[in-house]
Amino acid sequence: MPFMQQETHRIDTVDGICVSFDHYYQLGRDVALVIGHGFFKSKETATFRRMAQAFTQNQDVICMDFRGHGASSGRFTFSTKEDAELSAVLEWGRSRYRCLHVIGFSLGGAIAINTVSRQRNGIEALIAVSAPAVFEEIEFKFWTPEAIRRGIQGLERGAGCRFGNPFMKKQRPIDNIARLEGIPLLFVHGTNDVIVGIRHSHRLFAAAKEPKRLEIIEGGSHAEALFRDDPRGFVQLITKWQQAAKGGTNG
Repeated sequence: MPFMQQETHRIDTVDGICVSFDHYYQLGRDVALVIGHGFFKSKETATFRRMAQAFTQNQDVICMDFRGHGASSGRFTFSTKEDAELSAVLEWGRSRYRCLHVIGFSLGGAIAINTVSRQRNGIEALIAVSAPAVFEEIEFKFWTPEAIRRGIQGLERGAGCRFGNPFMKKQRPIDNIARLEGIPLLFVHGTNDVIVGIRHSHRLFAAAKEPKRLEIIEGGSHAEALFRDDPRGFVQLITKWQQAAKGGTNG
């Protein structure tokens, strides 16, 4: 295998946020996967570093930090303004790759749906993992043993958040998902998700246009925990679907 290189870049958004992202690449590849984390996570955590490296077996990877997380500046607005970071990273990627695939986790999935619905150019696939259909309807049953256990597991070096205003008006992914018609969509959700209930992915899938696919992971938890619990199985699920999507099918 050719030598895998890694570089960290920083670029500015239209509203003055300095967004940081890691670029994993091999010379000659023309497709990259853009990874967007969820609330309280970052590309700096061990989970997202392992994930980014795992996906490089089949493609280049761009793993980013949203505002208020990791090495990016600003304060997190819970999906209100974070489309600016993803937009800036997508613009950077478009100038270097024939096409981009995007995978977003939890609120990162909501941001991906909202952003790509307005900026489709060069995006050939989108994966939403444990994404909420509507922010205000997120369940987050924090008092349950599962939520407590997952919260403790998520306390990795690099995790954390600098909070902005959580009450700002937000776009609703359920209102934007149909605009992605023609872009292959994969929704992934665990049946034991106590933060964003599985009904969110069912609603998004029902409202989405073809080509689309819904993968339910029996007993699976929330967002990046699906990777942490079964790294090989998760990466195989995503990359197999990506290969099928590039072949013009959602099978």
